[in-house]
Amino acid sequence: MMASEPAGRYCGRCGAVIPPGASFCGRCGAPAALQAAVAQPTYRYPSAPQPPTTGRFRLAPALVAGILVVILIAAAVVVGGIAVAQFAAGSHPTCTSNCSPKFVTPLAEEASYRSTSFKFQVNYPAAWNVRSQDANGIELGTKLGYVSIVGSTGGNVDQVMQATVAGLPSSKFQNVTVVGSLKGAKIGNQDGSGEIYSADFVGASQTAIKVRFAVIVASRHGVTVALFALNPADAKTYPNGMAEGQAFDYLCTEFVWGG
Repeated sequence: MMASEPAGRYCGRCGAVIPPGASFCGRCGAPAALQAAVAQPTYRYPSAPQPPTTGRFRLAPALVAGILVVILIAAAVVVGGIAVAQFAAGSHPTCTSNCSPKFVTPLAEEASYRSTSFKFQVNYPAAWNVRSQDANGIELGTKLGYVSIVGSTGGNVDQVMQATVAGLPSSKFQNVTVVGSLKGAKIGNQDGSGEIYSADFVGASQTAIKVRFAVIVASRHGVTVALFALNPADAKTYPNGMAEGQAFDYLCTEFVWGG
């Protein structure tokens, strides 16, 4: 019994199918010896791509170097900015030894008045002008108004305050009204009593303007001192409506009682 030839032969020259038992290719006539048996197809699956490990390790140093460069540039910019700011502001390290003399703005020049009758002393800005003075007190013209300090013997603080207001000339002071009390009023280191008033003040132009004035009275060792201070009214901007209120407070603080 003859061994069966494998089925599915193909011509080794043209690839045509050769029937079983045929000695030549029916298409090109090539001998059957050139036949090629059908092989089972072999399937090859592509391998998964591998990450470029070599490239990654090459990029890492470059990335680190780039970060370092950026940090150095940022630090240089910050240091340069601080140096420029200090130069523009003219700031210098604090001197601790062998320092040059300091140049500071001098304090405002002061002037003084001393009552020969009651021995008290009034210190005031030299820019204010003396309108009148005698043995009992002084009246000063300020930048915006005026202030007077007058001493007397004995007397009750409240009575002196009332007498000071009542003694204002009605031709100049109209519609006088109490605005409020001054809490903690003092003259020098002596507690006293104080009040703020509003009024219409008629000046040399005969035109009335709104004013505020303060009256502070204190008594010590049988001497009573009354302070009267006046300014144009400006209640929206300044406490008690007096623009020079701080200057008047300074006057009271610097007051010195007689021995």
